[in-house]
Amino acid sequence: MNAQDLDRLEKLLSAPHLEDSLTLDALQGFFCAVASAPAEIPKEKWLTSAMGESKFANEEEAKEISTLLEAFAADTQASLAEGVGLDLIFYPVEEGEEELAIWCDGYLLGVALADPDWYSAGDDEELVEEFLFPAMALSGALKQHAEDEGEEWHTPDEEADLMKEARENLYDCVYEAWQWGFGLRVNREPVKREEAKVGRNDPCPCGSGKKYKACHGAG
Repeated sequence: MNAQDLDRLEKLLSAPHLEDSLTLDALQGFFCAVASAPAEIPKEKWLTSAMGESKFANEEEAKEISTLLEAFAADTQASLAEGVGLDLIFYPVEEGEEELAIWCDGYLLGVALADPDWYSAGDDEELVEEFLFPAMALSGALKQHAEDEGEEWHTPDEEADLMKEARENLYDCVYEAWQWGFGLRVNREPVKREEAKVGRNDPCPCGSGKKYKACHGAG
């Protein structure tokens, strides 16, 4: 998948009749999650999710976009498999907005497609929470969850530190999640945690002084 292919895909998906489809940044996050699923997600399933309510204009358009999306998915998975990192795709945002929010929205959408789901596939739900924490924070889902539950959220300074940590750890968590999913798909054995678990009622390792469940375990 070269730059010209990505430009072509972006141009095709920007057509008014395809406005409900995922953008390139969301697609990259989406395909990272699809590649990390505990069981393979059929192309027909992820294609429907990626296109949303959008309808192709004709068979020729459907074939070209489907081919480009499949190449994008394969390229994303290959990058994860090589462990060389990802050139994250994101667009400029307004001041105060999170530039990786849409990428993380796409990632979480891909996570939601998994069957079995991430939490029930392995034997360590807290490990899955760690994988998803950066995406949950950067997408705004973590803050929304706290507000919906009537829970106290962080101060502005604490939130800034939280988001900084999430940005710094995003790729590592995405890569570790891919390793975990690969282990389940190929070896049928989940990746095991080497360090000791942090209990839900233990002090959060970040040093905030809060219980883990009220801090980094709030997702």
